[in-house]
Amino acid sequence: MPHSDLTIIQPVELLEVLKSYPFLAPYQLTFCAELEVGMPRYRSLFAVCDTISQSALCTKTCQEAVEEAVQRAVAQNRAIIFRCHAGLLNFAVPLRGGNIPFTCLIGGGMRDKDIALDQMVALALADNGDAVALREELEALPAGSEDEVAEVAGRVQELLPSLLGKNIHSLILEKTMRRLASITGVSSGIDAAGSADEVLGLLSETFGILFDIGRIAVLAPEGSNSFAMKGLWGMDPDLGTIPKAKALTILPRTKETNVVTLDEECRSLFPDTGANQATCVRFASNGELLGIMILFDANLPRRDKLLIQLITERASAKLLHLREEAKHTADNAQAAKLMSMFTTLSRAASKEELNDSILTMAADLVDASCGSLMFIDENGENLKIEAALGMNMQLAKSMAVQVGSGIAGKVAAGGHPLLVNDIEKDKRVGIPNRPRFKTKSFVSIPIKLREETIGVLNLSDKKNQGIFTEADLNLLITFADHASIMIERSLSIERADFLEQLSITDPLTGLYNRRFLKRRMEEELARSIRQNLSLTVMMIDLDNFKIYNDLCGHLTGDRALKKMARILSDAARQMDVVTRYGGEEFCIILPGTSKKESIFVAERMRREIEGEEFPHEENLPLGRLTASVGVASYPEDGATEAVLLKAADVALYRAKSEGRNRVVIANPGTEEELSSRLKSVTGTP
Repeated sequence: MPHSDLTIIQPVELLEVLKSYPFLAPYQLTFCAELEVGMPRYRSLFAVCDTISQSALCTKTCQEAVEEAVQRAVAQNRAIIFRCHAGLLNFAVPLRGGNIPFTCLIGGGMRDKDIALDQMVALALADNGDAVALREELEALPAGSEDEVAEVAGRVQELLPSLLGKNIHSLILEKTMRRLASITGVSSGIDAAGSADEVLGLLSETFGILFDIGRIAVLAPEGSNSFAMKGLWGMDPDLGTIPKAKALTILPRTKETNVVTLDEECRSLFPDTGANQATCVRFASNGELLGIMILFDANLPRRDKLLIQLITERASAKLLHLREEAKHTADNAQAAKLMSMFTTLSRAASKEELNDSILTMAADLVDASCGSLMFIDENGENLKIEAALGMNMQLAKSMAVQVGSGIAGKVAAGGHPLLVNDIEKDKRVGIPNRPRFKTKSFVSIPIKLREETIGVLNLSDKKNQGIFTEADLNLLITFADHASIMIERSLSIERADFLEQLSITDPLTGLYNRRFLKRRMEEELARSIRQNLSLTVMMIDLDNFKIYNDLCGHLTGDRALKKMARILSDAARQMDVVTRYGGEEFCIILPGTSKKESIFVAERMRREIEGEEFPHEENLPLGRLTASVGVASYPEDGATEAVLLKAADVALYRAKSEGRNRVVIANPGTEEELSSRLKSVTGTP
């Protein structure tokens, strides 16, 4: 509309001024204008006596009565009183002068109080209908006489010339300035709003009150393919959704204006509202569509649309600011959440716990309900599931996927992430969806260490049944990059633990070695001294093992040592420490155990060895492979690791010298005595 049209008096503006007079308040008003001679056009702003309306009282006969009255009023240049087919009283007042695009004012909807309701219902039912509904509608109408309607029509005819002159422009200007002042005040409220809902609520209240609009809704983007419709003023909060493509037809980017009025399109776009007209207001900033506000059945003049556009631009800037602020807050919250996750991952006590945590956290980040974490095996040929969500873990661990085969296998081979919205339609996949998955969307992310792919993270079935987005993919890539650091750390620790285990473990028997024995003895002695506890050490040696080794060979001898290690481990208590001291000699630490208590443990072990069958043992001097045991305890036999071991070793030597296959308890003595005794029995100078 050109700016020159702003000087033209619009029907809705004149109607608004007329309705402000109390004597016209009971009437329903509209205007008509001739497109061609004898072809009047009607513009409806009320429900009764209008063929465009959906009132049960209005029929084609009613339209003919209105057309005949308009022609008489215009021809005679005076107010005309007429009745419609239902007997309702109406008036037609011709309009002359002023820059106006219409020729006649119609006022109606007055029930004749001198005619009985039953008679009026009978008249209205000439074209059939619901008598009860008609009676209720008639009873709701104001009642008056023909003389009263004629008096009102006369007053309107006297009033119109002054309104159509400069007076109405002054009134409209005054009202516009008042509205502008209100909008200016509302703008400060918009600037201070803390949320999008607060902005939209303030706007809808402003439009509803300032422009007398009964119903207002908003279309807001929801996901990537739809707009959610929410009632803001006089409507239900949840009005469903409409496709994005359909919403974008309301205000395409090619339209320069941010306010458009829909007439014929209104019912097809919003069929459930029952509205005949919709004024749509676009919220956009920096080329980004933020939403569309819809004012239903609001026939607004150009002046009001400009005011609405003015405040909408202010609101759009605020909505964009709130969105960016919310995104910044969300990014910060997400960063904090990721940091918390990484801290938790760093505290994982085992590789299994780390894998389970990685999968659970990744699923939580994108709201997935199913997933798996797979790693490539040592041969680099297959992917094995190490953690699973939404499936049986025993079953999952038994499954393997060949690298390069299947979805996860291709991601592992290519090293590139894969985001799929529909597994059946995506040309990169194009396979039927498996029954165990609820949705057809999934995402697979390669897990890399120093650019080398070591595994794949798979996630599916969003809890809201939606699809995974690019934002989900980017978030998971960031998470996977940091999780790989934790995986590398875990592998390093695992390798370090393995090497440490190798350094303290005897490779033949799998028992702890002499190096570990020394460290553990020092720890247990320190604890025993600190807590005033007993500590016993046993030295165990296979009898005549050199003869057995020479007789049967080293391989058989090694098997005998392994069997010996198993017997000792099975016979020992959980708190005891079993080690291979060297050759055929073993040492066992018994924490918190006195010498008396240790005798029973030592005898049990000796009997277990004696009762075990060894190949060719019948050729030994005793006829079987046996063991001798020496026992020493803290505090009576020594207070250091070296002295206790010497005491136990001396006791072991005594067991050998006294005939073997027996347990001998160390005799108490000082460290010097033990040292001297040890030298004498070993021949050390």
